[in-house]
Amino acid sequence: MIARAFDTRLRTALARREALATASDTTAWRVLDGAGDGVPGVYLDRLGPAAILSVYDDARLGHDAVTATARASLDVLGDALGVQSVYVKPFARDRSRLGGDLPDESREATPRAGVAQPEALAVDEHGVRFEVRPYDGLSTGLFLEHREHRRALAAWRPARVLNLFAYTCGFAVPLALAGVQVTNVDVSARYLDWGRRNAALNGLDPAAMRFFRRDALAFLTQAARKREERFDLVILDPPTFGAADPRRGVSAWRAVDDYPALVRAAVTVLTPGGRLFAATNTRELAEEGVLAALVESALGGRPRWQALPPWPDDVREPGRVAAVCVVP
Repeated sequence: MIARAFDTRLRTALARREALATASDTTAWRVLDGAGDGVPGVYLDRLGPAAILSVYDDARLGHDAVTATARASLDVLGDALGVQSVYVKPFARDRSRLGGDLPDESREATPRAGVAQPEALAVDEHGVRFEVRPYDGLSTGLFLEHREHRRALAAWRPARVLNLFAYTCGFAVPLALAGVQVTNVDVSARYLDWGRRNAALNGLDPAAMRFFRRDALAFLTQAARKREERFDLVILDPPTFGAADPRRGVSAWRAVDDYPALVRAAVTVLTPGGRLFAATNTRELAEEGVLAALVESALGGRPRWQALPPWPDDVREPGRVAAVCVVP
C-alpha cells in the first residue's frame, strides 16, 4: 500500500519536472521534495545514473517501507531517466542526536535498490560538471537547491569573489569558468581537495584559484587587515551548526547566534558597492523576512537589495532563503 501511494506521488512530481527530465545539460536535480510534493520527510535526488533517497525520522517509515519506497523509485526513475541505483540516507531532524556517528547505510556501496555505482560520479548542471559521491556519508557534494543561484552569480561576472564555507566549491566553479578570480575558504582540507577536482573536471587549472583551509571568521579578521584582500562579491552559505576544533583554530558555529557577526565581518572585505550573497536553510532564519532583517541590523542600515532568480522548480518545500544586497 505504501509503495502504491508513493508511486502515485512520485509520478506526479516527475511530471511537474518534465523540463528537467528532458534537459540534456542538467543531470542533477530533485525529483521529490518532501512536503512540497506531498511526501513529508522524504526527498529523492537524481544524480546521473544514481538516485539518493533521503528519509527523515519524522516520515515514520520502517525498514521494509523504505525498501519498498526505494524499489518503487527505481521502477519509475529507471524507466523515465535510466537511473540504475537508489541509495538510502537515513536522517534525523535533530542531527545532534547522531552524536557525530553516521548511519552505516550512508557509507555502503551496495544500494537499497539496483546495482552498485562507482565511488564518484560526474553530473552536469547547466553544462558545468561536478563530482558527486552517492555513498560518502550523508551529503553527496552538491546542494541542488542553489542551481539557479550558481548560474546567476557567474553571469554577473564580478572581478573577485570570496566563497566562504566553500564546501566542494559548487559556487566557485561556474564563477571561475566565467573568468572570475575566486578565493575559497573552508575548514575541511578534504572538501577543498574535492573543489580542486571539480575545477579540473571542467578544464580549469586549480592553481589559478585560491584555497584556504581556515575558519571563516578568522579568515575575514585577517583579510580585513590587508588592503589587497578586497572582493566584489562575498558568498555566505554557512551550515546551521559547526563543532569547534581548537587544534585547527576552528570556532564553534551556530547560525542563529553567529550569522550577524559573520555579516559584519564580511562587509569589511567588500569593495565599495560590492555584493553580499546570504543564504541559509536554518529553520529559524528561513522564516519570511528574518534573514533580511538580520542583515540590515548587522549592517546598521538598509542596503539595496538585488533580485535573485527564484528557487528552481524542483525545490517545492519551504525552509530555504537566499538574498543579495549591494553594500555602499
